[in-house]
Amino acid sequence: MDNNGGNFMKGFLMGGFIGAALGILFAPKPGRDVRENIKDESEELYDKAKDELTKLKQELDNLRQKVSETLEKGKAAFKEEEISREEREFEEEIKGAEEEKAAEAPKQEKAKRGSKSK
Repeated sequence: MDNNGGNFMKGFLMGGFIGAALGILFAPKPGRDVRENIKDESEELYDKAKDELTKLKQELDNLRQKVSETLEKGKAAFKEEEISREEREFEEEIKGAEEEKAAEAPKQEKAKRGSKSK
């Protein structure tokens, strides 16, 4: 997009200058009228270039906003994934501890029974 916008502006300005130059060369008018026409056309060209620049700035602002929103969504998704990963790890730790306790309970029960029978 940046390259296309830059190429458009270059072509736009070059076309304006070429058109103005051809108009001057082929205009059968007195010098004062030619200068006035050059002034009018350059003002018109300036206004058009200014309008195009304003449009380009608006497009860039819109693009910047979209990139910012996408970045924020990505950060939120990454943070959510990080939290989910931490929760899964914590749950696995708890399950592991519960399984260890469950595996130890019969051993402790046997040990208690063995000490009572003696």
